[in-house]
Amino acid sequence: MKITMNIEAFKQGLVELYQGEVLGEALFDQMLPYFEEPDRRYKISVMLQLETETKARLRPAMVLLGLDLSEQKAFRKMGLDMATGMKGLSWEDTMVMIRDVVKPVVERYKEIASYAPPEHRELAESMVIHEQSIVDFAELELAGEQKKSVDAIVAQLHNRLSSP
Repeated sequence: MKITMNIEAFKQGLVELYQGEVLGEALFDQMLPYFEEPDRRYKISVMLQLETETKARLRPAMVLLGLDLSEQKAFRKMGLDMATGMKGLSWEDTMVMIRDVVKPVVERYKEIASYAPPEHRELAESMVIHEQSIVDFAELELAGEQKKSVDAIVAQLHNRLSSP
């Protein structure tokens, strides 16, 4: 019975992970025109690419577990609404907001990873790394480490974008 409950909890968590990528993809897509500087547009683009690739990477496990791949419109709307709330913010304020929004997500994803079945543990743990890399990016930007801030994100990409 406990294993079944863990599978069901993990399935719900996996849907949450997937819809989180939908939210993130909408957020970063909407943010692209907010910054004109090539370096900043590149960094937003890299985060958009990470969300898109990660969403696709989650799909095989979801199909295997019989989960719906449809994007829930509410999550896309949350991402769009977040982006709208960030419009006009300075780069620094944007980084603070990203860091503060994503930090609790890292903790939630750790929880989901803790009850992932062995065959899905690596995938679930990669989601913790994924979210932590976004927090680290924002913190590095705020600390003045712009040259290496996206390195951990870029390292996760299979289809890397050209930097400016």
